[in-house]
Amino acid sequence: MTGYKWEWNSGIAAWLAMLFLAGCASSPRVDFYVLSADARPMGNATVAGSCGNQAISVGPISWPRYLDQPRIVTRIGLNQMNMDEFHRWGGSLEDDFSRTLIKNVSSLLQSERVVNYRNSGPFAPVYRVELDVLQFDGQLSGDATLDVKWSIIAEASAKLAMATTSTIHKSTAGPDYAALVNASSMAVSQLSEEIAVQLGQLCAGTQK
Repeated sequence: MTGYKWEWNSGIAAWLAMLFLAGCASSPRVDFYVLSADARPMGNATVAGSCGNQAISVGPISWPRYLDQPRIVTRIGLNQMNMDEFHRWGGSLEDDFSRTLIKNVSSLLQSERVVNYRNSGPFAPVYRVELDVLQFDGQLSGDATLDVKWSIIAEASAKLAMATTSTIHKSTAGPDYAALVNASSMAVSQLSEEIAVQLGQLCAGTQK
């Protein structure tokens, strides 16, 4: 009788294990994504290299609450969004955005002195770039949209050097999330170029 009970319990355990494995096998895969830095040094000599001896800090960046999560947000209507459980950012999107922007601007200006504002103390930045991101999402098989207010502030005087709004739309090259993330990276690249042009002109002006 004891042996029969042991065999019955073993059979139940084996059956439960098979159900668990089958469930794992049928679970959808979660894909993770990051933005890519894709900006080349500008050929305009009056801009590229003009900030080489002047440090620039980037931040703070104000971030929408709806993006403060790992799930990738897409638009499915004017007032409706989807937050996908199985397509996620590979970390904090805000941090990824900041790193990508800094890397792009650094490359465009050909300067190693473009830094995050949190670590800018030893560099004594001349200018600070502050950003207020209003929208950063998109539609599958549609556009990635980046809408951001940004300003450049002279650190020494705390005076506003310039302020503007950039609204950028980049078409996706396909219907999937990889295409949307690639278009999002291109939007950050264009924003980086707009910021780098203004910084380059300001840096060149201070050297005269």
